[in-house]
Amino acid sequence: MKTPSLHHSINFGVIVAAGRGRRFGGLKQFAPIKKKPLLFYSLKPFEICPIVAGYVVVTNQSKLNKVRQLLKTYRFKKALAIVRGGRQRMDSVEQGLLSLPEDGYVAIHDAARPLLKSKMLTTGFRAVRKYPAVAFGVPVIDTLKETIKDRIVKTVDRAGLVAIQTPQFFLLSLLRRAYAQARNQGLCATDECQLIENLNISPKVLLGSSLNLKVTTSQDIRICEALL
Repeated sequence: MKTPSLHHSINFGVIVAAGRGRRFGGLKQFAPIKKKPLLFYSLKPFEICPIVAGYVVVTNQSKLNKVRQLLKTYRFKKALAIVRGGRQRMDSVEQGLLSLPEDGYVAIHDAARPLLKSKMLTTGFRAVRKYPAVAFGVPVIDTLKETIKDRIVKTVDRAGLVAIQTPQFFLLSLLRRAYAQARNQGLCATDECQLIENLNISPKVLLGSSLNLKVTTSQDIRICEALL
């Protein structure tokens, strides 16, 4: 069977920038990195990737205008919508999906990962033609311990364990079906792959990059500045 083309008209993105930043101590998606907001770097790969037709930005209610201004300032043209996020990450992604067409493919990406490269988008969109759900991940290399009250009680076998990153790629119709089933069951998931797993479908894992780090603390901002 012939592999579907990577025509850009059916490839979309949802960038989740609606976090409250409790651990960071503020809205990290707007923290400055080299005089630009972190969100700038998370959106740019979608903006410059030639096979991405458009993307939706999901952000805090109080920051809708700030995102609009960011897009205008940096002349980003591919934003299809800027929408208000929900209480949980799952709610925010679902709000973003409402602004996308029924058919096609989507990459879900956390704005807290500003070191994404556009070639990862191309790789992911190519893979999701073959597998209905695709994620990037890196093998766990640290020794893992289970603790109770700051005491080690067990060493966890790390064989086969991977740390999953974003973006994650899906056939839009499948992701919508996964959301519908999760809502019906009352399932709260921490990423979209978990929703697909709930359909008894195993997402394909591609080798990610250790440089595709997730900003959690102010120290991570300094690391991003050094890498950009």
